[in-house]
Amino acid sequence: MKAVIMAGGLGTRLRPLTNVMPKHILPILGKPMIEYVINSMVSAGFDDIILTTGHIHEKIVDVVGDATQYGARALYSIESKPLGTAGSVKRVSAFLDDTFIVGSGDVLADVDLRELYEFHKKKGAMATMALTEVENPTEYGIVGLDNKSKIVRFKEKPLEYEVFSNLINAGIYVLEPEALDYVPKETMFDFSKNLFPVLLEKGVLYGMPIKGLWRDVGRPADLIGAHMDMAERKGNILKGIHDGAMMEGACYLAETAVVEDGAVVRNSFIYSDSVVKRGAVVENSIIFDGSVVEENVILKNSIVFWNTFLNPDSVHEYEIIAPPGVGE
Repeated sequence: MKAVIMAGGLGTRLRPLTNVMPKHILPILGKPMIEYVINSMVSAGFDDIILTTGHIHEKIVDVVGDATQYGARALYSIESKPLGTAGSVKRVSAFLDDTFIVGSGDVLADVDLRELYEFHKKKGAMATMALTEVENPTEYGIVGLDNKSKIVRFKEKPLEYEVFSNLINAGIYVLEPEALDYVPKETMFDFSKNLFPVLLEKGVLYGMPIKGLWRDVGRPADLIGAHMDMAERKGNILKGIHDGAMMEGACYLAETAVVEDGAVVRNSFIYSDSVVKRGAVVENSIIFDGSVVEENVILKNSIVFWNTFLNPDSVHEYEIIAPPGVGE
């Protein structure tokens, strides 16, 4: 069965990380984010995958390749101009001749996609949207269902007084090929803003609440949270050197990383060839490859760019810290 993974976003809220690497291949516990998406699709039987991409697409191609390592086959649609979510899928519609699934390369979801597919077929839907509950739905598309699971209300990014549901669009869809007949060719067109309102009016849009892990990785806090989610599921991975250091909570330490005696690391993730020196305190943070956190540094709720040096006794909170001039 066929799947489309949308991997063309610019990842502006994760800059400067995404100036040098597409957010879809940013690592989570040492694996590219998109690998989790591909594995989830393959395990549900969707092993014929088309990736729609544009921004720094060469790096996505380098990482995923032909996808045989995942038990799948990959094709690529490389956009010279952004076409929006639905527009990017329309561009590959000639390859989509049967029911297919669409997912986002920057949504970490450990859910039963096969169940979503079977629900879609049972309902006879033209389009089925995976739904999940969140506490604050104002940054998403919210959904109202009738007693037959048909979507009867939909509002993209509502204001607080417009919120009528905590069920949101999870960015995973099962579609029939004819749903793309309503999408113009080579035109900026979005699923949520443009296509779904049309399908709602026609009464062919359904929704199914999903169970399991779901996280939209769009902001620095989301990237840190995604690491914590996966560490809680997989357990701590401590391959590097940390004799005498205090390692607490959900942690990842790559094989060639070092945390010196007297350092404290809590709920943090330290990648290859990075060093956390004596007296440093690292909490709820990510330190990417080749970086040095000097003595007595306080690092909280932050991300350290690759090959970055943090001066002794410095304090960093809620930052992405990069060398001067990186990604400009």
